[in-house]
Amino acid sequence: MEERIEVNDQFKIVFSIVKEISEDNLPKAMDYDITNEKFADLLEITQEAGLIKNVKIHRDGSGKVYSLITDRAKVTFEGLKYLHENSTLMKTYKGLKEIKSWIPFIF
Repeated sequence: MEERIEVNDQFKIVFSIVKEISEDNLPKAMDYDITNEKFADLLEITQEAGLIKNVKIHRDGSGKVYSLITDRAKVTFEGLKYLHENSTLMKTYKGLKEIKSWIPFIF
């Protein structure tokens, strides 16, 4: 069964991923209480949008993630612009320690 997350919450997770990587933190699926597959999907779209780079995701023939390498992840210039342009989210984001109050579906 595919995990369903509201679009607004997906935007918040993407924002959090970019913000955390910009601060040299490496977020994980468990930080958001989502599956590795959903986390990999969000990392892929974040990377494809040019907000981050150097994330390696390997999937088997069925699409299941068997390797997710984020230790070399970096925020791009576009990612920095994205953070700057989303100053409203920046003002309310308190980091992974406060994530469950920021994204209510978690936990």
